[in-house]
Amino acid sequence: MSKKLNVAVIGLGNMGRHHVRNYSEIEKVNLVAVCDANPQIAQEFAQKYNCQFYTNPDEMFQKEKIDAVTIAAPTVFHYEIAKKVIQQGLHVLIEKPIADTPAKADELIDLAKKQILILTVGHIERFNPAILKLKEIIKQNLLGKISTIKTRRLSPMPHQIKDANVMIDLAVHDIDICSYLLDKQPKQVYGTLEKTLLTDRADSANILLDYAGQSCFVEVNWITPLKIRTLCITGSKGYAELDYIKQEIYLYESNYTETKDQNNLQTIVFNPSEKKAIEVKKTEPLKSEILHFLNCIENKTTPIVTGKMARDALEIALKF
Repeated sequence: MSKKLNVAVIGLGNMGRHHVRNYSEIEKVNLVAVCDANPQIAQEFAQKYNCQFYTNPDEMFQKEKIDAVTIAAPTVFHYEIAKKVIQQGLHVLIEKPIADTPAKADELIDLAKKQILILTVGHIERFNPAILKLKEIIKQNLLGKISTIKTRRLSPMPHQIKDANVMIDLAVHDIDICSYLLDKQPKQVYGTLEKTLLTDRADSANILLDYAGQSCFVEVNWITPLKIRTLCITGSKGYAELDYIKQEIYLYESNYTETKDQNNLQTIVFNPSEKKAIEVKKTEPLKSEILHFLNCIENKTTPIVTGKMARDALEIALKF
């Protein structure tokens, strides 16, 4: 890279603070500014990371020379802020979801395309090394024909989420990952939303994604007293278990023989299968995501997570 990119972060909540930390650790960028509606928080981060702080993005754009921006503000503000960022001619990484409606997402995608800008969305699990390894396993046909994927994303209610339900905050991750692993979009979507502990929005959901011959079951909630992030996948040649948090994969290869009885009925006899730990090189997914964003800007390449992919996941999540 001929010169360092000047970057800024808008929104210093649960994810924004980690974007700031990562940018500050990456040598090929200058973290020039942070922006948050809370002046105390903004000033605190500016002092810690030796950059300028603002409470208004418009003022930041006027006073700072910026090349790229992370938007980690609440979902309801994504469209408004991202539109301003793109109109300023700046590359943008928007924390998921891309916006609060598919129509707004479409507008942002079109604006970025016209401006020839990189727009990507923080579907961070795409950069989880365990998911990347599982994708390799699928491509190598070690699992055979995929039959089902089952994901569980469970935890207590996050206090910082004020403007989204469990579908937008959690399920959108797994919807995107299922489509990524299967390389296609679901034909039908079924599910239920429940208000178990909350009364104003759904805090529990069970979703079935029908990929025409392959099924994905997505369970998400904010009512479980511990954090669970797992994925299980069943294929004709084996079964794999993945833990997002531990970044671990265990593979069970199918070992069976086919026979037919005296009535010519087919029988499958399974033999014991050993649990095999798959080597995964552990990394911080967010840092990988940010480095990919910067590389896309440098090389003018298409991001792994395009605006269209994020928009499709959002549309499915909003069906309920």
